Amino acid sequence: MKLRLESFGELRLIDMAGQPVAFPEKGLLAICYLLDRYLQNGAGSEYPRSALARFLWDSHDNPDIMANLRKTISRIQARQTELGTELLIFTATGVRIKPDAFVCDLFELAKSDGGGALENLRRLVAVLRQDFLAVLADQSVSTQQWIAGQRDRHMAILVDALKTALPTARSREDISLIKEAALRIFRDAPDDENIRRILLEAYESEGQLENARRLFEASRHGLESALDIGLDVQALREVRKVFAGSQSPPSVMEPLSDGGSRVARPLPRLVLLPPGGMDAAGALPMLCGPLIEDVTIGLCALNTVSVVAPHTAARIAGHADKAELILRHSISYVLDTRLTDHALFVQLIHASGDEVIWAERFNLEKYDLISHRRDIARRIARELAGQVHRHETMRHSFEGNSAAYHSYLLGLRDVKRLSLPDIRRSRKAFREALQHSAHFAPALSGLSRTFVVEWLLTARGDRELLGLAEDYANRAIVADPSLAAGFRELGVAKLYLGDIDESLLALKLAEELSPHYADGIASYADTLVHASRPADALIKIDRAISLNPLSPTDYLWTAAGANFALGQYAEALEQISAMDDRTPADRLSAACWAMLGDMKNARLYMRKVREIYPDFDVDKWLSVVPFKEQWQKEQYREALRRAGF
Repeated sequence: MKLRLESFGELRLIDMAGQPVAFPEKGLLAICYLLDRYLQNGAGSEYPRSALARFLWDSHDNPDIMANLRKTISRIQARQTELGTELLIFTATGVRIKPDAFVCDLFELAKSDGGGALENLRRLVAVLRQDFLAVLADQSVSTQQWIAGQRDRHMAILVDALKTALPTARSREDISLIKEAALRIFRDAPDDENIRRILLEAYESEGQLENARRLFEASRHGLESALDIGLDVQALREVRKVFAGSQSPPSVMEPLSDGGSRVARPLPRLVLLPPGGMDAAGALPMLCGPLIEDVTIGLCALNTVSVVAPHTAARIAGHADKAELILRHSISYVLDTRLTDHALFVQLIHASGDEVIWAERFNLEKYDLISHRRDIARRIARELAGQVHRHETMRHSFEGNSAAYHSYLLGLRDVKRLSLPDIRRSRKAFREALQHSAHFAPALSGLSRTFVVEWLLTARGDRELLGLAEDYANRAIVADPSLAAGFRELGVAKLYLGDIDESLLALKLAEELSPHYADGIASYADTLVHASRPADALIKIDRAISLNPLSPTDYLWTAAGANFALGQYAEALEQISAMDDRTPADRLSAACWAMLGDMKNARLYMRKVREIYPDFDVDKWLSVVPFKEQWQKEQYREALRRAGF
């Protein structure tokens, strides 16, 4: 009777009718092991009993492995006699398989691709849908290591087959096969950038933006086994580019699409500005200068950034018009440093957009700066190198068109101003940028932000604006799932759509992706206010302000909202008074003055709001502003009613 051994998924023996056939599990495992040796090495000769015993049970865990083997052999031989066939042949000292007595799915991996690359890939995909020996009750350490090695080898075979099949895929059926192979590889290797790109492009090509977001989140915790996506011809072309081969080495010339060449872009220039107050007394100011020099020297070893020499950096730091010198010397990045009583604050700024990329505070109290100066310098240098590299990678994918980049920077500038004309001007600029580069994630996330801010400023509860904000945030995540800004904007949109839990999750992901992203942390704080957790919100917003001390207006607005919710109305007004433009917070100002009993100021701010939004209605506004707990909504309602709304 010819039997079939299945080793992918559940390890089992079946007859030709597909019915399970009982057989000792250790015997089936031994067949798989010996068959693999036979297929890989042509090792069909007898295998020592002692070696098989060590493989099955591990000698250091069980001193009676030979007794275990004898019992297993006895059960196997008895069962083979019942079946009237021999799968394993035992001698006094060894064991060998009888490969012509059964068929096995492992034979499929060993077949040549005589049917062509696509047929070979189709056969492999069919075999490898499940993990090799996925369900095995008892495994020794040796068995576990061997299984892991086999799975790695199987995936390598599938990757090679996918690469070979890509150039020949033409029909929709072929493309579907490519998709299925990529998904199988992704299940085992969710961090593989090539496979990741295939699947993200596939989601985008199908317009399944929400699924793309879920895919990225799932890849952080282990992808579920079944994902239903499609892949079109455009995505297939992108996949082929991925596997086209390694990039050529860096050159001073870059090829152009018309066959010519141009001089490659210069390396980005970075200046590290020493902190002020270096002439103050004490060891700390005296050692901070050499600390910054240590960081500079460390960065000089990199070939990805050009570092301005410390002498010039010191001249720039002491100049009355730093911005003019930075522009004159074509400096791309500025590391601004400040010295407090016991801490060194560092902030990396992208000069063109005046954008804070990274910030950190180093508490120098816990260091002996003399002995630990180099350690601190290495930490700063390593973080700087990584942040500049990530930002340049993102920027280079877009900056080839100078007009588009210019539009993006204009949008970035205007979106920081909380007024309707500025927000709409920002939106226009971001849209112009996307006309030149439709998948540029920062512009997509910026566009998302404009819709949320307009929703807040108009106070009309227009859900269409929030729907657009959510859509563009999801597009930003698809375009670049490593960019925290996309998750930040998704979290903000989800908040005002009323899904506070989803908002908290998205903002938590943004913080995990970029722990020093001050704007993301500030938005997290705002959601915590609406989640009726104002005390937690104050902790978060204080962290954001510490990373970005010259804080934007919305940071202070969030801090004021948290203080208001805690009944700290004077503190809320103090935060509002520090805002460059207090107009967006006029409603909150009126509410705070009313709760403090100062009706003159409350009425003053109420009238200011009415001048801009004459149709503002308290109940309508509170019906769309999400608060997790009712007490918070009633507090705001009472305050606004007292103020005269």
